[in-house]
Amino acid sequence: MQRLLRLLIFTLVIGCAVLFSGAVAQEENASNMTNQTTGPQTAEGVPPEIMQYAADWPLPNRDYENSRATTDVSIDKDNVNDLAIAWTFDITANGTFGGASSNPIIMGDTVFFQDLYADTYALNLADGSVKWEKVYNNTTVTGPNGPAVGWGKVFVTSDPFSIAALNASSGEELWSMQLINTTAMAGEIIGEGIDIQPTVYDNLVYTSTVPGRGDVFYRGGAVGFLYALDQETGEIAWNFSTVDDPVSIWGNPDVNSGGGVWYTPAVDTETGITYWPIANPAPFAGTPEFPNGASRPGPNLYTNTMMALDHATGDMAWFTQVLPHDLFDHDLQIAPILTDANVGGEDQKVVLSAGKMGRVYAFNQDTGALLWIAVVGRHENDQLAALPPGNTTVYPGALGGVETPMAYANGTVYVPYVDLYTNWTPTSSLSLGVENAPQAEVQPFTEGTGGLVAVEVDSGKILWDRKLDSVNVGGATVVNDLVFTATFNGTIYAFDAMTGEQVWNFTAPAGINAWPAVANDTIVWPCGVGGTSQVIALRPGGMGNVTPAPTATANVTPTAMPPVGNQTGNVTPTATVNVTPTATVNVTPTPTTTGNATMVNITAQNIAFDLDTITVPAGANVTMVFDNQDSGIPHNVAIYDSPLRAEAIFVGEIITGPAEITYTFTAPSEPGTYYFQCDVHPSMNGDFIVE
Repeated sequence: MQRLLRLLIFTLVIGCAVLFSGAVAQEENASNMTNQTTGPQTAEGVPPEIMQYAADWPLPNRDYENSRATTDVSIDKDNVNDLAIAWTFDITANGTFGGASSNPIIMGDTVFFQDLYADTYALNLADGSVKWEKVYNNTTVTGPNGPAVGWGKVFVTSDPFSIAALNASSGEELWSMQLINTTAMAGEIIGEGIDIQPTVYDNLVYTSTVPGRGDVFYRGGAVGFLYALDQETGEIAWNFSTVDDPVSIWGNPDVNSGGGVWYTPAVDTETGITYWPIANPAPFAGTPEFPNGASRPGPNLYTNTMMALDHATGDMAWFTQVLPHDLFDHDLQIAPILTDANVGGEDQKVVLSAGKMGRVYAFNQDTGALLWIAVVGRHENDQLAALPPGNTTVYPGALGGVETPMAYANGTVYVPYVDLYTNWTPTSSLSLGVENAPQAEVQPFTEGTGGLVAVEVDSGKILWDRKLDSVNVGGATVVNDLVFTATFNGTIYAFDAMTGEQVWNFTAPAGINAWPAVANDTIVWPCGVGGTSQVIALRPGGMGNVTPAPTATANVTPTAMPPVGNQTGNVTPTATVNVTPTATVNVTPTPTTTGNATMVNITAQNIAFDLDTITVPAGANVTMVFDNQDSGIPHNVAIYDSPLRAEAIFVGEIITGPAEITYTFTAPSEPGTYYFQCDVHPSMNGDFIVE
């Protein structure tokens, strides 16, 4: 997904589900269980870096409550229209599911970022330059992934089986702990892996395995476990099986699998309780031998469950299952959010979560009692207890419902959603681990749409719903009076958090299936699908007084759609755009000059300008016709005093190709060699000579 290469669009074939009727009734009785809790925790359990940089973005979802909201930055409705590219960092990863599907961490002047080869970087927040890098180059990483930082260490998934600790100052690997016994896989791929961005608290690193890695998902016998690791050594402090009987796996270990967690748990630092959203069971929907999940009768605990565990011991405080006997991968996988609400006239602490079933749930933090359910996105046939013979169209489908993290602020939770259908039969499957099962028909990913919903936390009432023309897999992020999200086609949006009115949008250099970190005056957003795969930094005024970051030059070819949440299945290409890199052409144009007016023509094609030198008379009134021939890719032309860009002479409007625009500006009166570039792709540049 790098520049100068083909943009290959694929259809994801992943697990989906039909909601089991009567789920809510079960949630409030047999599905609730209370156990022990521990005493209050103090700030002593919080790593010193997280306390020091609390105003930045020190945790995957900014804070332990997973709010994804900040008021400690200068970006708001008054200046959002001034946001522009400040720097870019090329993503060289080109994994099965794209180049990036993680949230950066920002601490002080450093951005920590991990791509989908597990390569981890420390970048300078000011200009994107590389402080250090740790290259794992592991092409079997699925994601979502990403770093966690604490106690002088950066904790990452280094391969599908292991967690590693890196020195936060140098990137040197300090320890690595393999959580999955790969020796047991000799001659047979079990199919368990680590697909989560970890978090840190009280000298422990929290992570999880899921029944999926690389190209194998939900093979019989694969069970997801929760883990707490000692941050000093990586030794396992405790683990917890998310299948209530991991040996028998609901009676058929040769066929069944399930559980695990895909997104970062929440931590209540006052009570010491952690909150985990447990994923789905498999196979789904069924197999020829076991239609409608008959291989796994019963509720399939603890799948599709909100679970509260003691942070230090892993002992269960309570669990609430929202969808027993899930048929088609409608898991409850979204990172929980902790907050306060007044529900039914009673003030209480609540846990919010959501999942691929297209529903948002509010639970009581202390008991797990289900308080309300909000339905988002399109729904059709998703409450069937079993599929009838033949094909049934189900919304949400294979990559439907809520796929990426929500955000919370001021009594409102903001929920990104996806509308895609799947045509199911009782025996069809989307699990790569299920052999000899017919595949369900999945709507092409590029045909999907999405939206962003605001939900009142006191009641579950929908406050506003904004429809988007592409799949929304960019999460939600609240910045002062704005809520940001992004779509798979590479459009970033800012909405008024109160009214839902769109106040700004921006075309990114690539498709987006990741979510940003925000600190000071900068939004750092990975854009990792097709186009020019980059981490971009947006700030009011754009480049300002910064030096462009070094950019990688390796060309890679995208292979598939992004890993958002829990996804499995065959990846089918739906379109190919062949882009042939062109050599740099050294041309000094002869401007058309009439009096003090000068005409210049410049073209962008294949992520390159056709000129690397532009010469104009001193003080000339320049008319520049800019032709952007790169379809779906944004470019502009900007003139600066030098490659350091301490002073902007002229900054042209960014346009997405194919398109043409005419710029007018006055050349400097002082002869000399100046500098021009594309602000979106600074590697496109040249000398602007004034004579």
